[in-house]
Amino acid sequence: MEYPDLFLFPEGHPPSPYDHPVPGGQALAVPHYKDGKSSHLVLKKSLQLCAVGWLERPGFTHGPVPGACIEALFAAHSASIVWDGTRGIHTCTLCGEHLPRVQWRDQALQLKGHGHYLVQLGETVYMAPELLLHYICEHSYCPPEEFVQATIHGIFLGPDDLEIEWSSEGRLGR
Repeated sequence: MEYPDLFLFPEGHPPSPYDHPVPGGQALAVPHYKDGKSSHLVLKKSLQLCAVGWLERPGFTHGPVPGACIEALFAAHSASIVWDGTRGIHTCTLCGEHLPRVQWRDQALQLKGHGHYLVQLGETVYMAPELLLHYICEHSYCPPEEFVQATIHGIFLGPDDLEIEWSSEGRLGR
């Protein structure tokens, strides 16, 4: 999956890199199916969704990333990765590493390569893959300054921060 940095998704696009919604069953106490309808997690309608860090090949921006940004990504990882319910575990397409382990200062994480961060600053929600920390720590990827500022000054959204929408068609009913 590849998107250019700061790619704006069309209004109403699900908070997922795919063209289908995030299953609602991920949110606590929300059934995925009920009364013949399926639930989906969606962003509030006033928010715009923007891609960051969806890398597939070399040619991206390199450079140092502020420690506060990396610290925020590490801190948010366990509670704020939104699982998209599909596609399984992803290997880094840049180096081929499967289940990369990232180390930063005294912290370490084993990344599975599924799911993504949602980081809100103002009316923009930045969506970045779970492998973002691997890209930063191992491939010297430097995300756009807007995203860096969002990780430092914004809020990381989890499934419970998204709205639940019910649809009998299995797709968003917008």
